[in-house]
Amino acid sequence: MVFQKTSESELVPNKVVVKNPPLLSSLQAAISASIKGFIKFFREEALEKLEYAFAFFTFFLYTDAITMVVLSNGASEGDGFSYDTINFIPVQLLRAITYLVTLIFISFRYKRTIYILLSNPIFVATNIFIGLSHLWSVAPEVSKGAGMFMVLNALFGVYTAGRFTLKQQVTIFSYVMLSIAILNIVFIFFLPQYGLMGPPVHAGAWRGVFTHKNGAGKMMVLACAVLFTMFNESKDKPRKWMYGIGIYLSLLMIKYTGSESALLNSIFVMSLIVAVQIFKAKPRNLFLGLVVVSSIATIITIGYNEIMTFTLVLLGKDPTLSGRTEIWEFVGDMIRLRPVLGYGVSAFWHGLDGDGSRYIIERAGWLVPDSHQGFLDMILQIGYLGAAMVALSLWQTFNRGLSRVRLFKTWASGWPAVGVLYMVFANLSESSLLAPNSIFWILVSTLNFTMSFEAKYLLDFDRFGLIDKDKDIQKKIMNKLESSADVHTNV
Repeated sequence: MVFQKTSESELVPNKVVVKNPPLLSSLQAAISASIKGFIKFFREEALEKLEYAFAFFTFFLYTDAITMVVLSNGASEGDGFSYDTINFIPVQLLRAITYLVTLIFISFRYKRTIYILLSNPIFVATNIFIGLSHLWSVAPEVSKGAGMFMVLNALFGVYTAGRFTLKQQVTIFSYVMLSIAILNIVFIFFLPQYGLMGPPVHAGAWRGVFTHKNGAGKMMVLACAVLFTMFNESKDKPRKWMYGIGIYLSLLMIKYTGSESALLNSIFVMSLIVAVQIFKAKPRNLFLGLVVVSSIATIITIGYNEIMTFTLVLLGKDPTLSGRTEIWEFVGDMIRLRPVLGYGVSAFWHGLDGDGSRYIIERAGWLVPDSHQGFLDMILQIGYLGAAMVALSLWQTFNRGLSRVRLFKTWASGWPAVGVLYMVFANLSESSLLAPNSIFWILVSTLNFTMSFEAKYLLDFDRFGLIDKDKDIQKKIMNKLESSADVHTNV
């Protein structure tokens, strides 16, 4: 026993200090560090898997696969069913969950979120414009809700851009579309009351997990695009087989929907994927390739009407695009009344209850649901001002996508440019670009923010000369943006 002196007149006994042997102390420290490391690793691994699963689920949900056809109990065009009678609460609840989780994740990474938003002022301004369209809308309450949903969809794009590399995004989305391609076959052969169109219109046509054969065809074109991209990107043979089967199922689905336009679009989009790869070429070959592509594009542009008329006649279709050209004339009349700001998001097409849509329906002689032209509908909703901002955002993303192909020389790098061209081409005859809670607006947002984030990331390093001065930094940056290995998402 030892004593500690606390004052001149008082001595108190001190605690006995028992020291562990050095080996035991080292062992305890090692065990403690291992446990902490395991807990940290488990948390990171669990969070990573959770985020991959969340991204997969969100992409899948906003394709409207399964949910709508099941909630409508397999209703078909012309059978008298009204979609207004559907109980949308289950779908709304699922969407609300995705909104909430998205907000939680981006708040955890608020610095990165702010950085991404600052990287794309044009698209941010576009979403603010959309969110405020209720202020001048002819249906303020409708536009307020639709605008809010579109902004939330765009925030998922911000989250995706900050959390996943482009290749990871394409991989996850390819798994989504592969799952849909397989589920289509399951519904068609094992649940035909849902998977096949019923009488009186298009009876027997394949629709799979969607409510209409045309919607199924449009989604399968998108499936062909992303699966064909990953088929060429992947170096793993089993994965190539997997993607190849997905492409076959998608094309089979398109064939039996009876949609000739979807078939043409699928061929077009896969050709685009190959054509974009010319930007990997050396400068001389790149120049020659651009001359050829520009020449073809010029010929198609000059002779567009003649080419489309010939193609439609060859396919046995109405050269006036099933009367759509007449509708477009009436739509033009309404655009001229409110050309700058438009009528508000989702505020124009309300059947006979809407003044503008009633004008078109009365002159067309049938219940017109929309313009059947995405860009006309966009101008109707947000005017020439909003449409110009969307067009500028798409143009920026397209150019950055081509630059990415040139920089990384991978098939996945071509996805942004191909995605933008597909959106443009698909909306020449359909209205899907500016729709709330739509996979298309989510894809537009994701590609926009991903490309602007990467561009700002590289620019900020280049501004201070760090890339040229330090090769290690250059290598880390390139690995950050594009992993050379195949991505395994574990979804």
